Amino acid sequence: MFTSYANGDDTALAAALHAVPPSEFLLPDAGDGSLPTINPSLTIDTAHPRQRIDGFGASLTQASAALISRLPAATRRAVMTELFSVRDGIGISMLRQPIGPSDHVTGPYRFTRRRADPRLESLDFSPESRMIIPLLTQAQSIRAHSRLADPAADSLNIIASSWSAPAWMKTNRCILGKRPFTQMTGYLRPSMYAAYAEYLARFITHYRDAGLHVFGVTPTNEPDYPQSRWPSMAMTPAHQARFIADFLAPCLRAHGLGDVRVLCWDHNYSTDHYPDGRFVRELYAWPRALRAVAGSAWHYYGGASRTMSDIHRIWPDKGIWVTEASGGDWGPRNWDAALVQTSARVIAMLNNWAQSVVLWNIALDGRGGPDYYYLRHDHRHSSNRGLLTIDARTRTITRNADYYVLAHCSRFVQPGSVVLEHRLEHADGLHAVAFRTADGSIAAVVTNEHSSPTKLRIGSATVQLPPRSLTTLTDLQDAIRTP
Repeated sequence: MFTSYANGDDTALAAALHAVPPSEFLLPDAGDGSLPTINPSLTIDTAHPRQRIDGFGASLTQASAALISRLPAATRRAVMTELFSVRDGIGISMLRQPIGPSDHVTGPYRFTRRRADPRLESLDFSPESRMIIPLLTQAQSIRAHSRLADPAADSLNIIASSWSAPAWMKTNRCILGKRPFTQMTGYLRPSMYAAYAEYLARFITHYRDAGLHVFGVTPTNEPDYPQSRWPSMAMTPAHQARFIADFLAPCLRAHGLGDVRVLCWDHNYSTDHYPDGRFVRELYAWPRALRAVAGSAWHYYGGASRTMSDIHRIWPDKGIWVTEASGGDWGPRNWDAALVQTSARVIAMLNNWAQSVVLWNIALDGRGGPDYYYLRHDHRHSSNRGLLTIDARTRTITRNADYYVLAHCSRFVQPGSVVLEHRLEHADGLHAVAFRTADGSIAAVVTNEHSSPTKLRIGSATVQLPPRSLTTLTDLQDAIRTP
């Protein structure tokens, strides 16, 4: 058993993925003839596997890459090993990489010249090659080395997501989603659909040429949230359906990238304009778009995770991936709240058919930066929280609660694992998800919201969960009965 929980002052974690020996968490069966107590129970059904897991991870944004790259070489290598090694770290297996600048950058950059260039003659990915790809190839190498020790360590899966098309491709001629003064919304101009598809395909080819595995691509990040603060771009379901079916999917095939999955949406469970997955429902109503997409991508900032189950129920052959879930002082704060609330949300994602869980920045500084666009347009820092907080001056590294929420899954559940059906009974305040891992063992991740230790029956075993804790239980196959 591996467990994490905050200290009494809520200033740090008292236990951080702490390995607990069986003698300390396994409780003996009552044999004194007393009446049995009704305790919470977890029943795992190994005969009914659900979705395949494609990865757990975060985003190596340009801001994160800048912070990590400035660390001393030995420290940088140790951090990367801790993040990506299956054997010696937490085994991150999926990254969502922005195509061009996101809201977390040290400064603006672009891949094309400022004036219109529909033939993409000025296309230059050297900023990506200089700032981000070296760390990605290092991460890939670390996982490849891990594969020698663990055959379950697949290649690093990457989902590529654009925050915005180049400004000259958009109706507002601006990299921002809305012009700051006129508030003119920027959509992809229909005459630029072909050029934008080519732009995305060439970015993916650039990654492939660097030896990286691009698992999937989304047309744009958060298409229902164009705003005047950072790069963004609006898309309606009809716009995105036509772009994917008539331009992006054919362009990927023409470049020999037909295995790259096209994921639609890439936004919240619910937004003001598209409540409860309406964007996906409307896009899937276009038959050619439905055939062209592998499925949908989701964020957790609005609505309920059960929306993904509603979509799965109607289109069970289409995949579902969670691609962004940030931590920050605007939400559950370090330590106790972030650990307990965020882990419960991650468990809910997995129980609602998510094939991946990708948080946001791998690393930020203590103010939620680097965050060029926040400072320029909001005149304040982001208040976002990375998996790691890196002090740019002292180079001190803090592993936040979000890091451990991810690690409780990513370290033990590698790609090729599957989520299993389960049933929690008499278990108010507990949240659980069960897996058959890639090596064939059975594991469960459990959040205990109670402020006291809680007993949980799993098959023939009873375990005691620490108060306000996140716990991963491994090698459960001997405790459960296969139906």
